[in-house]
Amino acid sequence: MELEQIKKHLRVIDDFEDDTILMYLEWSEEKVKDAITNEPSLHIEFFNINSHYQRAVILLTAHYFNNRLPLSDKPQYNLTFGFRDALSHLQANFLTYKKELETEVDAYDSFN
Repeated sequence: MELEQIKKHLRVIDDFEDDTILMYLEWSEEKVKDAITNEPSLHIEFFNINSHYQRAVILLTAHYFNNRLPLSDKPQYNLTFGFRDALSHLQANFLTYKKELETEVDAYDSFN
């Protein structure tokens, strides 16, 4: 995912916090992938083309960025409905994706 895309969502126009945003982005990508499968490296193609994955990563990165202070006078919020919605759709899409892969493998095996 691109840094500029995340910065637009966060409404960050300067470069001062790029390293921090990239760190949160990396954490978010790993967290979302791990929530879906134990073997994310085997399914990179699925994650790269899935809009629910992108939405979940952007929302989680924004959550990390906006709630990064250990103490604050502002109320702290749990993750939004949008993140949970994106994860549930991503999980459903992943199950469909895995079934399609298994069907392709079975078809290939029966052909040989």
